[in-house]
Amino acid sequence: MKLIRISLSALCASLPALAVLTVPLMSAPAVAQLEEVVVTARRRAESLQDTPISVSAVSASQLEDAGITALSDIKNIVPNMQVAPTATKSQAIFVRGIGQRASTPELDPGVGQYLNGIFIARQDSQLLDAVDVASIQILRGPQGTLFGKNNTGGAMLITTQLPESDRWLGSTTVTVGSHGRKDFKGSVNIPLIEDRVGWRLSTSVRRLDGYFENIVDGSMFADEDRRAVSSRLVWDVSENVSLDLFSFWSAQDEKGQGNNCEVINADAAAATFFIPEEPDVYAERCRDQENLPDDRKVAINTDRNASLYRQKAQLHAINLQWNLPVFVMESITAYSKQYALGKQEDIDGTDITLVHNGERLAQRALDASGIFPEDEERYQLSQEVKFNGRLFDDRLDLTFGAFYSFEQIDAFPYPQIIGKNGLLGIPPTFLSSLAPGAAPPGIDLVAAAANNSVLPLLSASANLSYIENETRAVFIQGSYDLNEQLQLTLGMRYTEDDKQREIVLYNADFEAFGRREGLVHAQGGIYNPVPRQTFDNIDYELPIPFLDPVSTEEKLSFEQFSPAFTATYMASDAVLDALAMDSFMVYLTLSEGYKSGGLGLRGRRLNTFEPEIVENSEIGFKFDALDSRWRLNGAIYRMDYDQIQVQQAETGPGGPTDVILFLDNAGSAIVQGAELETTLALDKLLINASLGYTDAYYNEYTVFLADGSQFDRSNEPFAVVPKHTRALSIQYRLETPLGLVIPRLSYSYRSEIFVGLDAKADLYEGATLGGQELYNARVTWLPSDRWRVAAYVNNIKDSVYFGGGVALGDNLGTTTKAQLPPRHFGVEVAYQWE
Repeated sequence: MKLIRISLSALCASLPALAVLTVPLMSAPAVAQLEEVVVTARRRAESLQDTPISVSAVSASQLEDAGITALSDIKNIVPNMQVAPTATKSQAIFVRGIGQRASTPELDPGVGQYLNGIFIARQDSQLLDAVDVASIQILRGPQGTLFGKNNTGGAMLITTQLPESDRWLGSTTVTVGSHGRKDFKGSVNIPLIEDRVGWRLSTSVRRLDGYFENIVDGSMFADEDRRAVSSRLVWDVSENVSLDLFSFWSAQDEKGQGNNCEVINADAAAATFFIPEEPDVYAERCRDQENLPDDRKVAINTDRNASLYRQKAQLHAINLQWNLPVFVMESITAYSKQYALGKQEDIDGTDITLVHNGERLAQRALDASGIFPEDEERYQLSQEVKFNGRLFDDRLDLTFGAFYSFEQIDAFPYPQIIGKNGLLGIPPTFLSSLAPGAAPPGIDLVAAAANNSVLPLLSASANLSYIENETRAVFIQGSYDLNEQLQLTLGMRYTEDDKQREIVLYNADFEAFGRREGLVHAQGGIYNPVPRQTFDNIDYELPIPFLDPVSTEEKLSFEQFSPAFTATYMASDAVLDALAMDSFMVYLTLSEGYKSGGLGLRGRRLNTFEPEIVENSEIGFKFDALDSRWRLNGAIYRMDYDQIQVQQAETGPGGPTDVILFLDNAGSAIVQGAELETTLALDKLLINASLGYTDAYYNEYTVFLADGSQFDRSNEPFAVVPKHTRALSIQYRLETPLGLVIPRLSYSYRSEIFVGLDAKADLYEGATLGGQELYNARVTWLPSDRWRVAAYVNNIKDSVYFGGGVALGDNLGTTTKAQLPPRHFGVEVAYQWE
């Protein structure tokens, strides 16, 4: 079978149908057939079954059929993909076990996300709602050659609908459901100049009251309040030149996910500490929430700023395509901005104020002290120029180009504030149990314990970061047909990264606080013992007295070559006839991925972490059979993963109360696994199924503890990565006198996930969250070619399951878990016109 060629000019017409489709919905042929799928995984349009990459492609109609309106739900139909929520709702995306758990701005993602070819730089801005989406492609495995850095796990390509210049079109979708669900989506296509200029404007509004009630004040967590607008204008300037102008605006103002809390180590440092005016220690408060009779209840601080996710963003791009005599040149110029940022995470997961991380807390503490930093804003400018062409009688497909980006993050605030505005109480018995020298000298801990005294602790600091990232890259990849069956692909990318970070540190003035409250400072923020009643009467309200700021700045540079090689075999017609197949392809890929290093914060100093390198070996196959009614694609892979960037927790120089979260490299790992995807069309029945297996453990990972000892974390599983994923969906087309009815049942499974963060979390059973099985049902009614009505029920069994979390065994002694939605249902009504 000869390799199928698809012209670049056909790409625009193909993009709205970039995934497996049955025949048009309103027709009813005797035999269903799978249509050809066009993907852009190699930066050019080609058939999915001719592309030697493990790709899952989902079209707009498939998203509608599955009821997927948020991109985080794509994980339920794609093998070896995980999207784990955090308490702030920043989503951690993993493909084949590789991603990035932390969402701090100094850390690049491990799975790149591209919107109409534009790279979305920050992980906490990645998860765009599905606004007027034409297709989503999930590319598995390192994509470093053509897509660049930060694609060590894979890439997600999102394409919006192209406007048409020859007719008016419009659509409206309204959704009403349980838990206060109220959504609206609308789009209009306007032919500004017939056959020359088309403009498409789309909007989306999502509202949800929330799924989890806070027993403290009756408020709801896991709510939604999101707005987005997308504009796309395409101008065919001439037969050879076209302009594509794209803009995207979004706003989000919500509470956090609402963490549940579970005690896994009652003897941990913070588990036994006192909180001002609170009769219970943290471990007891965590158990109170753990023992709530209703799993859908949470106990979170009543201050709304204790857990929130707030931001605005905009993106603007110009895409110029120019058909030259031999090549097609494409230039993408893009500018993006994030502003009005406010993110806060209640890490302790209880109704007391113990550990909060987030920008709002740092901003509030600095404002109260009269510092008034500027608002955080983030900017990115990028430029890519790419050439695609065919040479040597169309036997060589050649892609080459250059990429540049500049990113600036101004005044990113981060706190290290534990307790009520930094105030905690340490039981003398806890200090007595530590190694000699850990407690402040000159304090009689035995007498303090006998008198039921408390040692006040002030643990408070804040910082502002100013970050600049610059990337330059050149790339080339060619695919050469040795004959009609054999193709060799060779690619190379060279990348240079410059990272710069300035940090302004504000540390608490322990002596000034002691004088203000009549306390005697002993050491490192710990004060001499006082009676418990005196401790409860300490004024912990802001402002916190800060010392004069200390500023430090560092610059780093990295460079990397990222090669890729693929050998592809396409079966001849004789082989296909012998195997009773319509098409068959097998490929071998050797590729390398690179994720840039950077400058993180480790306590009160900047810390360098090195780049990640992934070396991937993969064998895959793809075939169609039964007159193009059955499709089966699969791959097995092994990745050698070095210098893994992970978020860690350690005890700082201030002693066991000084919990430091930082970024570091974690040695090496081997990640191996497999995936299968199949689609079967039988007359009016359509079946989709997938299986994924990922075996991801560290084989070399040693950390240093506060006492100077080493702890071996080798054989620890990757965090939030399930070993097994599987999915199945069945839908049937039923013709009735009232129109077409399509019932659909779907099932997805994800095995258990490890959520440990500090060195010894793996020793505790509670650091692993159980697997999940999700059953959904949906019935769609199409009374005409203009109307669509659908009713759905998700999580039919009303199962309680957790999608992510953080376990801190030695420091907090708890696991805080982000629960996913309970059973919810609703109705969608859509109308299309032209």
